[in-house]
Amino acid sequence: MDALDLGARLAQLLATGRRVSTYKLATLDALLQHCLENPVGEHEGLRVPIPDLAERVVEAYWPQVRVYGEHGVLRQVQHTRPGAVTIPSIVHDLQHEARTWGLSTPAQLRQAEPRRWSAAVDRIAVTLARQPVFRLQKSGGREPGVPFLYDDAWLHDDVSRSTLARHDWSIDLFPGVATALARVSPLLQPVVQQWWVDDVQRHNAAELDVPDLHAFLFGADRAAVARLAPGLREFQDDRCFYCGRRLGAGVHVDHVLPWSRLPLDGVRNLVAVDPRCNGDKLATLPAVDHVRDLLARPEADLQALAAPLRWPVDTERVRSAATGLYRAASPGSPLWRAPGLYDFFDGRLVW
Repeated sequence: MDALDLGARLAQLLATGRRVSTYKLATLDALLQHCLENPVGEHEGLRVPIPDLAERVVEAYWPQVRVYGEHGVLRQVQHTRPGAVTIPSIVHDLQHEARTWGLSTPAQLRQAEPRRWSAAVDRIAVTLARQPVFRLQKSGGREPGVPFLYDDAWLHDDVSRSTLARHDWSIDLFPGVATALARVSPLLQPVVQQWWVDDVQRHNAAELDVPDLHAFLFGADRAAVARLAPGLREFQDDRCFYCGRRLGAGVHVDHVLPWSRLPLDGVRNLVAVDPRCNGDKLATLPAVDHVRDLLARPEADLQALAAPLRWPVDTERVRSAATGLYRAASPGSPLWRAPGLYDFFDGRLVW
């Protein structure tokens, strides 16, 4: 399957269809992330649990349901009656509860309060099945109504829990779709995010500063991960993970696999780094041996570092995501090694 053709078809559907909420964009972004984290053979299908998409949607809306200056909590749905339950309102309530328990990130909440997390995910999974998952392939564009990602004939806007259970609460991507989505994700994700910014502006009837709004909607929670800096610093013998220099007062915590590609906050993906390295690497994929070193860190040590903060390690998730991200990268792609220095990807994974 041609990845660019698939990406173009999705972009056409989203550009020409009517978007009355950001749900469809959130669902597509979640689907791209799932395909990156669950790499399969080029011509294989992939079963995607709708609750997995729901978890990723919670993670996406988590930073977005905070108060945005004088505008308050930003609207994500065009028309809602007062007091209506929406996906952002569920996430907002979940976030409020998390803070009462001293938790600041979805990853912490998932680990510390699994029952509360699962209850919210279940409600959102039903909404996704009845709305964006059902409609993702149906709005305008070429061959309108012809499914090209997955069979949605059994889905509708009032699909029951029993029907979802009969289908294992999952959609099955057609052969080749998962790999194509993973490959096109670096091109499609920025487009999805820009449409998301545009829709939030429209739903709030406000001219919001675009760069500031984009950072608010999609940026990592640096204050939350900064709590791990002392432990990571000690674990790394007070040296930068990338360059090995002695760390100064302004230590940063970096997501080795870039947050902008996959929002993975597990300790396995976090390192203490020199500000110069962090400022130069930005959202670039790192050199392969940086990933090898990341994954080689002892599990027991990371567990000991994470436990006092009730923070997950997520080793298997990070390992799978690394494999998916680099499989989707083209040979010859630049990989960041050090400030001003890049490798060129040779297609080999060595972890």
